Formats: sequence, structure tokens, C-alpha cells
Amino acid sequence: MISTTGASMLRTLNTDYKDLFEQNNFESIAKKLLEKDPDERRRISAEINSIESIVDEKFIFELKNLHILISDTETGKKIGEILKIYFQNSKKYKFENVLVEKIERLDDSNRNDFKRYGLKNLIKKMAEINRKNYGKTLINATGGYKAQIAFALALGQGINIPVYYMFERFPTVIEMPPLPLTLDTSYYIDYIYFFEIFEDEGFMDYTLELEQQYKTLPEQIKILFNIEKIDQKKYIELNPMGQTFLESCKQKLERNEKQLKLEERKNENIIFQNKNNEAHAEEIILKYNVKKEFEKLNFIEMIYIIGNSETDRGRIPHKVKIMNDEIKCSIYTKKGILDFKIKTTAKNKEELILAKNLILNHIENKFRK
Repeated sequence: MISTTGASMLRTLNTDYKDLFEQNNFESIAKKLLEKDPDERRRISAEINSIESIVDEKFIFELKNLHILISDTETGKKIGEILKIYFQNSKKYKFENVLVEKIERLDDSNRNDFKRYGLKNLIKKMAEINRKNYGKTLINATGGYKAQIAFALALGQGINIPVYYMFERFPTVIEMPPLPLTLDTSYYIDYIYFFEIFEDEGFMDYTLELEQQYKTLPEQIKILFNIEKIDQKKYIELNPMGQTFLESCKQKLERNEKQLKLEERKNENIIFQNKNNEAHAEEIILKYNVKKEFEKLNFIEMIYIIGNSETDRGRIPHKVKIMNDEIKCSIYTKKGILDFKIKTTAKNKEELILAKNLILNHIENKFRK
């Protein structure tokens, strides 16, 4: 269960348990809540009320993992700890694992961060949890900011996660009805080159190159991006609905990949070119057996080395991006960075996306820093 979390119990904590709360004595608070009459403790916390209702209504059968998603605030951290202790020690509602996960920059005291990063980080986290537990996940969207409900519902619709909500006057949770929308993955496939620009950064300078690319997008795609002017400078970002669309499409395509098969290359060995014969690039290639490692992927035909660097570009993961009918990679090693392009046997964009994902998995396993 993924449960968004708010501050519904804060009033009670600041009155009935003020001293314990100020002392960060979360264990004593959770214990006192567990001793209360069920109706009374459920009035105190929307999260407790809705989670226990989901269990009582048998919307969940095995209490394996409870992911408590908290805001990036001190209050969120404290309430998350109380809920963690509560559901670790409840007799009837005890989960095997209770994980409190902070959503970076989800803080409504900073409006720009909340909109630009917080909501998108929330969507990414929910999608990540679902990816690891596909077909076994549900979302309880009762607690927290109201904006979370809409995006939880849209994400649930896009990747088939049931979403539950408890209205204040309802005795039990209800499953939210599906939205009247269809997420067309063909848009993502056709314009993947543009979406991938925003996967790492999310918020970028609205350069002339990006402006020209943006203008070629259909209107159905343009609404997934925001263009803002800050201090006389223009920026473009993938908005929260765009992030929801992106995560939904990626997971749909991942599930469809099982039906795809990449053709094997005709030659046993790949064509490997380091045109400039740059010494540092050659050092990385030999040290990490780059050619041999990529020959293990039988759908790769050619590799072109296009650059390298001895300096680290920061603690960022290996990069694999689609560019036209090729794949551009950057691998990060202790010896430095190697940039190259890959040509595969992929015959269409769906196969190219599959090739990209297989290459990324291979790189992450073989070329750890």
C-alpha cells in the first residue's frame, strides 16, 4: 500500500500530546493512540482511519509493505515516524514492513518548489514503487495535499493502480472511479527525443533549439509542458500531468516489451570505432572491456566513440538516450566518462525503446563507478 500523508493529527498532537510531541517521543504517542477506542483514534488521523478502513473492507489481503509518503517538512517527518511505529505495533493492522519515504521538495511553504519539483517527485516515487510491485499495489490518497489526489488518480488510471480515498463524512473508504481519459503511448513513442530531455533535469532554459523543437509538437503534447518567465529569462518544464503521462507510458511500454524480440546482428563481433584514437578514451575502453561487454548484447551492431572526459560531471547516473534511429550513451567510471553512439538491429521505435532499456540495465550492472 502506498499512502500519502498529511498533518490531520497535528491539532491533537499539539494539545493532548504536546509535551511528548515536543520531546519527539513518538513511541509513547503511538502507544497511546493504539490504546484508544478505534472510533476515537480514527477521528484523530485521516491516515489511520483510511488505512484501517482499506484493511477492514478487504481491499488488501496481505499486509506486506506500507509505504508512507511524507512531505519535505519537519512536521511530515514527525507524523511519518508516529504512523510507522503505530502500524509496526498494531495487532490487527500490523504491516510486515513500514517504510517512511520523504518526497523531496514537497513543501507548500515554497510554492515554486512544490509545483515544479514536489508533485513530480511524488509521481515518480509512486511509479517506482508500482514498478517494483506491479499488479500488487494500491494507493491510499486520503492524506496530504489535495493536489495529490488528482495526480494519484491520473497515475492510477494510467498504470492500472486502484486508488482509494476517504471523504470526511463517509464511514469507509471508496475506490475512486476511473477518469474519462486515455493515455496514448504513441505520442510518447513519436516524441521520445523531446520527453527524454526532461527526464533528468525537468526544468530547463528555453533555448532557441528547445523552442524550435517545442513548436513542432502537437497541441496534445504541448499541454504537458509549462513555459515560464523568471527574472526576464524563459524556462520550460515538464508539468506534473506531463510527469504522470511520462511514467504511465514508460510502464505500459515496459509491460509490452515482453512481446517484442530484437533481431540478432549478423556478424559475431560488433563494429567498434574510436576515430580520434584519443588516449584517455582508449584507456577506459581497455580498462573496462567496453567492446567485449557490449558484444554480449547480440542486437548491437556498431559503436562510435564520440567523446570522453577525465573529470566527473557530478554524481549522476549513466545516461542512455534515443537520438533518431541511434542510441547515445554516457558511462561513468572511476577512470572517467566515455560518450558513444550505438546502432542496433531495432526496426522501429518500440524496438529501439526496448534496446535502450536493455542497454541501460547492462550498463548499470557492468559499469558501476
